[in-house]
Amino acid sequence: MLRINRYKSTLTVSLLFCLLSTMSCGFDDGYEDNCDEVVRVAFKMSFADSNTRAVNEGWSDYDPTDPGVAYENAINPDQLQIKICNANGKIIADVDNVIAIKSETDGNYTITGTWEDAADKLTEANKIMVFANCGTSTVTQGNIASLAFNRDDTKQYIPMWGVTTLTKTLEIGKSNDLGTIYLLRSLAKVKVKMKEGMKASGYSLGEITFNNYNTRGYTLPDTYNTASDTKQIFFNNSLRPLASLAAAPIAMTNSENDEESIMLYIPEYNNINAATDKKATITLNLKCEGKDDGTYTLQFCNYTDGAPDPATLYNIQRNHYYEYTVYKDDGVKISLTVKEWNKRTHSDIIM
Repeated sequence: MLRINRYKSTLTVSLLFCLLSTMSCGFDDGYEDNCDEVVRVAFKMSFADSNTRAVNEGWSDYDPTDPGVAYENAINPDQLQIKICNANGKIIADVDNVIAIKSETDGNYTITGTWEDAADKLTEANKIMVFANCGTSTVTQGNIASLAFNRDDTKQYIPMWGVTTLTKTLEIGKSNDLGTIYLLRSLAKVKVKMKEGMKASGYSLGEITFNNYNTRGYTLPDTYNTASDTKQIFFNNSLRPLASLAAAPIAMTNSENDEESIMLYIPEYNNINAATDKKATITLNLKCEGKDDGTYTLQFCNYTDGAPDPATLYNIQRNHYYEYTVYKDDGVKISLTVKEWNKRTHSDIIM
């Protein structure tokens, strides 16, 4: 069964802009110097119990379906950057002095920082962008469009990004609450698993390889500079793959200590427009009682009446979750369920 959950991160950032008394120009610390120039900021970064959400073109029907793993929600506090942007997504200022404090009880973070020399740019400020796990280099207007990563460098942290639009002009000297911002992961998640009961019948997953994928990816989606909110990112026009075709297939490994499932995280890939011999596929070797039970090819497309439909190819997109379930009846079958926003169930695929 292939289930695609367009998995918006439930890692949420509740941005609460306020003046902090631990720094100069606070309300209670007695400092008055430069008060007309500094906005102090604070926000809470929280992690929900589930990390996947189905989505097609919007988030109006949020329905978490798959529990996350620690890797998918991990944040490196040393690689957290917050940017003040204008209506066109242009960076106009940084939030400096960022401090991240992790809660010992729930694992969430409280983030504090300051926007220095803010007075002259307050009316221009329109959006807030958050960059997480994007490396140690400073994100600037000069490099934001080309911000990218190597897949090999994402083994500990997944690069993430999010945006929100201010509902009113920020006010110096007052707490400015921006509500919640959602972060998009820049990788896609692919999982192959056996149906419950297969292991008890002597079956196991042998070698599984992923064919044709990009080794690099852009951190931001295609509509990063025009989106007013992460929740309004439309997936039918946000694909932004970085052409970097791998020279050879990659082995899918067991990342959950589960003998019945295999996972892989990969950058975006334009599978629809790829040449015939460059389409993304998964080669699956199935075993029974330790012996070879056949090799099968899983495709990223819809299936009709048991056969792949080339007209319904899927791209490999960021923050999507592709799940295959393998089971054996009178032959090896892959039951295909594609969950975009509203669940659609299709006929079995007989291999």
